[in-house]
Amino acid sequence: MAFIEYRGFDHIWWYAGPWLYYLIAFYCALPFLAYIVLPYFTPKRKFDSKRKIITLFVLGDIGHSPRMTYHARSLSKLDYFVTVCGYLETRPAEDILDDVNIDLKEIRPIRNSSNLPFLVFAIKKIVLQCFQLLDLLWEFAGSSDYIMIQNPPSIPILLLAVSYIKLLRLNTKIIVDWHNLNYSILNLKYDNEKHPLVRILKSYERILAKYVDYHITVTNAMKEFLINEFDISHKKGRNIFVLHDRPAEAFAPLEQLNLSKSEIVRNHEVFSDIPNLDKYRILVSSTSFTADEDFNVLLDALKDYDTTCVADKLPPIVLIVTGKGPLKSAFLARVKTLNFSDNVIIRSAWLSYEDYPLILASADLAISLHTSSSGIDLPMKIVDFFGCGVPVISLSFAAIGELVKDGENGLITRADAKGEVSESQEIFRLLTEAFTDHELLQKIKKGARAESNLRWDENWDNSLSKLFPKVN
Repeated sequence: MAFIEYRGFDHIWWYAGPWLYYLIAFYCALPFLAYIVLPYFTPKRKFDSKRKIITLFVLGDIGHSPRMTYHARSLSKLDYFVTVCGYLETRPAEDILDDVNIDLKEIRPIRNSSNLPFLVFAIKKIVLQCFQLLDLLWEFAGSSDYIMIQNPPSIPILLLAVSYIKLLRLNTKIIVDWHNLNYSILNLKYDNEKHPLVRILKSYERILAKYVDYHITVTNAMKEFLINEFDISHKKGRNIFVLHDRPAEAFAPLEQLNLSKSEIVRNHEVFSDIPNLDKYRILVSSTSFTADEDFNVLLDALKDYDTTCVADKLPPIVLIVTGKGPLKSAFLARVKTLNFSDNVIIRSAWLSYEDYPLILASADLAISLHTSSSGIDLPMKIVDFFGCGVPVISLSFAAIGELVKDGENGLITRADAKGEVSESQEIFRLLTEAFTDHELLQKIKKGARAESNLRWDENWDNSLSKLFPKVN
């Protein structure tokens, strides 16, 4: 009787072919595919269908992006779930951190630590940011009802968001909050709108804008620009909402905060070691120390003021400049070179969110050197000044009349385009008029205090209630 000889399964490995190895590898990889890979490409289900979800993208410091954090607060009050994606370079306001409806996700800033040429670093930055932004889009786009993007900067987030959402046919609506035009800021570097890079960036914004579901602009002039220059049709124009900036509740005149000017200047370090401070007029200016604000204009005006201060019996000035940026060191070096007397004292400070409105509210007058690269945006800093009841001296540009009323809530320069009257001469003239004409100063202070009554919450509700309905 013959017996069956047991030979094991070794022959299977020899005769099965490579398909068996692939099958085993696929079987072992199933947990990884099911729990890690597939969720990245599968839109998440909303965990509460009655509540809206929105993700805000800010390619900047969240702590110093007031308009976007104001959006987050307003949406939270409507019971939306809000995720804000941006740089966490400074600590955001405590109410943002404590709000259970608001979550913060960090985008790591890419820095030019190797001092690469502008174009090389720009390419490197875009590539590295793409990985971070795609990761965030994979995490939030599928589950969000809305994606809101701050523009500028629009590279690369606008292209990534439009491509991802449209190609995957997600139901997520794309919103762009137009603070300015990205190509106009790049043009500050080249001063030539026909430069290839400027033209490419303008086309980038114009083409992608047509795939955006809703637009929010900071001025009426910007809305008209989108319709006429970016060819957002009049039908789509109904999806363009104008939301003028207004201050948050933290920005208020001192009397509403139950504080006195003397209390602030006596206790805050920015005013330390200034003898006879009560004799000084306090000026404030806020800046990001970039090329679109030329502080030499103000410094030249203050040098003229310093020269004539004693002869014309002008009050001495303390100028507090808040902010930081790439040109700050050049500004401080110029201040040192000008060698001001004790009649003009200049201090530079980087203030916390809580201290910033207090320093503004302690000022007699504010200065805005914003000239607008596009001519159709408005500086948030003036809104903050008005929120604290402080009038402003502003440079003139196309859209400034939507915010500053000359002789009513501030003063606007009238420099000659031919150069016969410079901006610095105009600032010097207006400073002198404001500090020698008591009636004029009181009039524009009264106008600024009236502006302080116009608040963000009411303005946001009136402007965007159709776009963001209240959750029942």
